[in-house]
Amino acid sequence: MQVPQIRMQQTYAQIGLRITQPVQELQQAPAQLSIKQTPASMNVTRTPSKLDINQDQARNEINMKMPDVFSRDNAEAAKQRGLEAIAEKVQEGNQLAAIENKTDALAAIAVNKSLPEPDDYNIAFIPSPGSVQFDYTPTQIQIEWEKGGAEIHATPSEITHQYTPGKTEVYLRQKNQLQIDFVGGTINTQS
Repeated sequence: MQVPQIRMQQTYAQIGLRITQPVQELQQAPAQLSIKQTPASMNVTRTPSKLDINQDQARNEINMKMPDVFSRDNAEAAKQRGLEAIAEKVQEGNQLAAIENKTDALAAIAVNKSLPEPDDYNIAFIPSPGSVQFDYTPTQIQIEWEKGGAEIHATPSEITHQYTPGKTEVYLRQKNQLQIDFVGGTINTQS
């Protein structure tokens, strides 16, 4: 005996997605850069060294005198000798005038004149120590700096931005379906 059967065959619905990806574009030109640099400067001021040598005293001591010093010293020596000669004549006159002493003043004066005292002498071509004076002024250096600098100006460029949004479309890829079949016996479907 054959039992009637109902056979069902079902197909599920399926959806599909169409996706368009979004697109983003960014463009930017390089920034405009302006640099102005001022160099540093250096100013050097130099005063040269100076050496002064004064050897007047040494020259005077070895009798190599300047004309004005030579003239002044000779005038002073002549004046001194003149005063000494006057003093000597006065002394001789006083000796001769003193007859009351009953001395032979004329003979004493003659002996004194004929036997003079020896002159002093010395080595005169070596000056005394310290007779040459030195005066030294060292070099002086002054350095002045002026700093340089840099001025930087940056002008950024604009950004170009383009954006295309994405899309998602949903569509029915397969419809749902239900198929029913009756297998086996006869079924009265009209009741």
